[in-house]
Amino acid sequence: MPDSASASSISFAELWKSACILSGNLKRAGLNAGDRAIIMIPMSIDLYITLLAVVKSGAIAVFVDPWIPAKRMAAFANFAEPTAFIGIGKSHWLRFMEPELRKIDLTVTTGRRFAGFPARYKLADLKQGTPDWSLTEVTQQAPALITFTSGSSAEPKGANRTHQFLRSQHQALNHEFPYCPADIDMPMFPIFALNNLVSGITSVIPNMDFKKVAEVQGATIARQMRLHSVTTCTASPPFIDRLCDQIDSSGTQPELRRVLTGGAPVSNRQLERWRSLMPESQVVVAYGSTEAEPVGHIDAVQRLELDPSEAGYCTGKISELVQARVIHICKSVDDLQGRTLEELTLGPNQIGELVVSGQHVCRDYYRNPQATAENKLRDMAGNIWHRMGDTGRLDSDGRFWLAGRLHSTITRDSAFLHPQLIEQMLSNSVEGLTRVAAVGVTNESLGQACWIVAEVKSQKPETIVEIQSQMQQHGFPCDNVVLVTNPLPVDPRHNSKIDYDALRQQLEAIDR
Repeated sequence: MPDSASASSISFAELWKSACILSGNLKRAGLNAGDRAIIMIPMSIDLYITLLAVVKSGAIAVFVDPWIPAKRMAAFANFAEPTAFIGIGKSHWLRFMEPELRKIDLTVTTGRRFAGFPARYKLADLKQGTPDWSLTEVTQQAPALITFTSGSSAEPKGANRTHQFLRSQHQALNHEFPYCPADIDMPMFPIFALNNLVSGITSVIPNMDFKKVAEVQGATIARQMRLHSVTTCTASPPFIDRLCDQIDSSGTQPELRRVLTGGAPVSNRQLERWRSLMPESQVVVAYGSTEAEPVGHIDAVQRLELDPSEAGYCTGKISELVQARVIHICKSVDDLQGRTLEELTLGPNQIGELVVSGQHVCRDYYRNPQATAENKLRDMAGNIWHRMGDTGRLDSDGRFWLAGRLHSTITRDSAFLHPQLIEQMLSNSVEGLTRVAAVGVTNESLGQACWIVAEVKSQKPETIVEIQSQMQQHGFPCDNVVLVTNPLPVDPRHNSKIDYDALRQQLEAIDR
């Protein structure tokens, strides 16, 4: 919803009526139960009308996020073997470039249409007519929605969100993050807006470019919040940072009762700043993933009361709706062969990989048995456990302390180094670091050497000396230190997590 409260708003009744009209027209145009429909529409009213219409028809909605590079978008779209393609005008250019996608007969554009170009139908036309109030009967385990993972550790995979999964996730989100009936939420994440629809909570879609979260205009967001009396906000850390920049410069804060953030680690420094600028707002850090959301959460006040010398970022207690274990680090799926989950499980405060199981934990990947075999484990009782891909430890109170990502864990001379623990230590002990990354660079004798890359405003030789000194004092090996003034590469989805693969490639090119 943009700044002006006009035609860009819709009631629950109007939205459901539009979805029922669209559903009937799509079925008459050839969309059948079990068909896959690619949806390439930014977060908007049209997105949710389309999503509800597709799912109501018994078809499967396939989300291809705008942050994914065009070549991968096409690969994911082809992988789903869709029979329908619904998207903004620009998305159809992608369809035209792919031979298989050009064959799709049922195509819909949200934009202009002339003589059948760029699509067979115009969404605005398909939202006109008589509502089809009927619901297509499907099984609980039938796929409803396919969303692709972030791909921070490998090629993105299509998470198979069944009807049962979506219902369980809705229940889990409301259990962990309850809303008040009068709340008005600003969700940056599409799944939270979907949950709001089911819960009857009004959503205000932030006026932003979702491909450039770090470039959010704080003034625009603050103005929207005031205009629509927003009481809660769910967004990634860079979004909250930019909102706080606006609060800091204007001296005016929105009347938020709760700020919920996640998608990347949040430092104590960030939490302290957010709390100082939004003292009347509860700040909650959520933990989860595409395949399992939510897994846990922690209030900022509780986080800041913890011993700052503790290694890792505390994500809070694991939700009572999931089971969790920490297992031995196995970078290769071959290391898991012949070992039961029980044999792999570590004790309290031992660092390993987190695995979780529960009703709102995705059981498999759509038509991808290899990815399922690599990321899912089965215990002796037959329960499915998802490998979170995060390393850390469970303490004696059931809290998970995040140490890093499995794929970025450095294997140096047969020993594991956890980048996030190193980065946390350096951020807290060395002045002048904007951002810091510990990266494993291929090395013949060590396997991987530990390189420290620090983003700074100005390069000073004493900074390198201080980094080396702190690494030695804290018992971490340090094979090289690089200072850069350009921003470190970050993930395209949240613009907040370091892209270790991209950084490693840059360093290995330098090291040749």
